[in-house]
Amino acid sequence: MDALSELLRVIRLSGTAFIDAELFAPWAVETPPPSAIAARLAPGASRIIPYHLVTEGACHVQMTAHAPVKLAAGQVIMFPHGDVHVLASTPGLKPLQITTDAIVKLTRPDSIATVRYGGRGARTRLICGFFACDEVLSEHLVARLPRIMHCKVGADSGAALLSRSVRPSRAAAELGLGAVLGKLSELLFVDAIRAYIELLPQQEGWLTGLKDRYVSRGLALMYGRPGDHWTVESLARSVGISRTALADHFARCTGMAPMQYLAQWRLRLAADALGHTDRAIKLIAEDSGFGSTAAFTRAFRREFGVSPDRWRRNQRSDKRPNPQGS
Repeated sequence: MDALSELLRVIRLSGTAFIDAELFAPWAVETPPPSAIAARLAPGASRIIPYHLVTEGACHVQMTAHAPVKLAAGQVIMFPHGDVHVLASTPGLKPLQITTDAIVKLTRPDSIATVRYGGRGARTRLICGFFACDEVLSEHLVARLPRIMHCKVGADSGAALLSRSVRPSRAAAELGLGAVLGKLSELLFVDAIRAYIELLPQQEGWLTGLKDRYVSRGLALMYGRPGDHWTVESLARSVGISRTALADHFARCTGMAPMQYLAQWRLRLAADALGHTDRAIKLIAEDSGFGSTAAFTRAFRREFGVSPDRWRRNQRSDKRPNPQGS
């Protein structure tokens, strides 16, 4: 078990590769708000993370209040917080604004849409897609990521495999293609997160805690077996360290004591269960390690600002289909 793998499993990350774009300079396009894409293409997800993989040529990526980022073939960029951004052959060009309707029309579960756009200059090819996940559970990871993440991909990485799998000859519907590309794009996300963590300096913080031998083991157990009757003693024994040393490692990397961190994670799992299941609040409270519904309600309100019952009603209201489909 490792903490990153366990967390990614729990947050139900799903990846989609939906556009194989062939662009000729000069060109510039602006993406629609990811929240609008989520409402139409991933209604069960509350967080959308767009990504772009350069397979040929080069481009520039611009986002408000950030300097342009130049990408070359073999590089990937993603936006963990779902920011609207502009992709262009040269910075400063007026972009074509892509609508949510256009994205929806291009997206098919069993094929890759091919797009050609621009002038008569140098060619750039991009694979564009997004990752969808639940905001409550993914917050532990995504909240700590920068607004823009970009890195070079290796020859055996998920991005490289995705690039080789998206070919013009495979643009038409093909049995199982959507599932294959989805899994490869999810691997791309994992590779990017790992590359980012490896470049972090050794300092205090949750992400660097994933590189801490003992914190990472402890987090993996919490994410993988949150319902176990953990104590500081049993957790320390499982990771092979004294309880005092474990508390010191957790305080340095997460700013919390181990049991405090576990309690917070259980509350997030409870919030997920309230939003996605009909399980009784009393049973969810027991699963979360609380001896009474009243104690659970107080802790839940401190964490999320509303009662469990109100949270459930709000979640279900948010997931009702929009009659206009906008």
